[in-house]
Amino acid sequence: MKKIFTIALITVVAAFTASVSKAELSLSGYQEFYGVSVDQGTTAGFDQATTTPNSRSGLSNGRFTRLIATATTTLDSGIDVTGVYAIAKDGGGTADAGTQQVAVNENSLSFGGGFGTVSVGNIFSAGTMIHNRGTTLIPTAEPDNGVVGTGAGTGYATAGGATGGYGAFDEAGYALDDVKVRYMSNVYEGFQIAASFSSCLEKGSQNASDVSCSNESTGTVTNYDDVFDVAIAYNSNFEGVDVGLTYGMVSGNSQILDGAEYNDYEGQIYSLSLGMAGATIIYKNLTYGDSGQLVSRTVDGDGEGSVYAARYDMGNIGIGYVHTETSFKEGTNSSESTAEIDIFGVSYNLGGGVVLEAAHGSIEETDGSDSLKDTEADISLVKLSFGF
Repeated sequence: MKKIFTIALITVVAAFTASVSKAELSLSGYQEFYGVSVDQGTTAGFDQATTTPNSRSGLSNGRFTRLIATATTTLDSGIDVTGVYAIAKDGGGTADAGTQQVAVNENSLSFGGGFGTVSVGNIFSAGTMIHNRGTTLIPTAEPDNGVVGTGAGTGYATAGGATGGYGAFDEAGYALDDVKVRYMSNVYEGFQIAASFSSCLEKGSQNASDVSCSNESTGTVTNYDDVFDVAIAYNSNFEGVDVGLTYGMVSGNSQILDGAEYNDYEGQIYSLSLGMAGATIIYKNLTYGDSGQLVSRTVDGDGEGSVYAARYDMGNIGIGYVHTETSFKEGTNSSESTAEIDIFGVSYNLGGGVVLEAAHGSIEETDGSDSLKDTEADISLVKLSFGF
């Protein structure tokens, strides 16, 4: 039996070696671990002490731990080919909600040359690659990493219940791994353009490959179809100051639910980044009007989100602050529903790819139906990560 097993193993290794003999293969990865403390005073408009308690504080193995295999080769035509496959800790059906459909779970094939790079697979959208993101700038990369926030997969605090939500600071399709085709140009005189297309946002790793794009299956009104994302960036240095500017547009077709028509998605994004002597500041704005709302309504929408962030690095130490504010007007509400997040973060690079970080953030959500606070919460965290 041992001999049979050995022969089988040698055969598998030989077959694998033969299949990759023309490609260079490398492995990289990332691990993260958290300690989180949540102090929530208001939940869904009620005093937390008088409602069903949530206890999400404690130790966590994070969301984005993964192992990444990268293979590279060159075609006879001279075109460079790169294949990427990531095995993510939260890639399965019982994983953290919202993580299994994020494009860190990458499965892609890219072709690059003098024309730029064309990629296909479970990849980030054009705007995800191009725009400056203050939500990832500070130590701990909050609120993007999904600890200081509300809702499944996006935060440890219990979310409020405003109809239509509280607005968004990221465009539709941001960071999701629905199957796309993406083009990114090379950089010319500081300019770079990018474009991507997704047939529908349901076509991600959270669903079966043959999932229907119709709302009646697994989607919602905001699981848009035929999503086009186009963005342009300019980056340069002026007298020692790094300047980055981006502008982009995202469009997608909405779905019909129970015979009701909803507005298609139309989002516009611009961002600014300035950097000098270890300091970086970022501003980003998203407007998306009445996207995803009933066509029959004329007073809803005005969705908007802004992000302000700053970071300073000195040696192994980093400090940062980020503020987000979002708003959305649901047609049945008397005023806009709003949300604000403030986070301070610090980090210390221990060397060798190991980083120790900490952050403290506060969240407030206000329901536009009654202008009362839905959510008030403070979240503190420490984070240990290893990139290799």
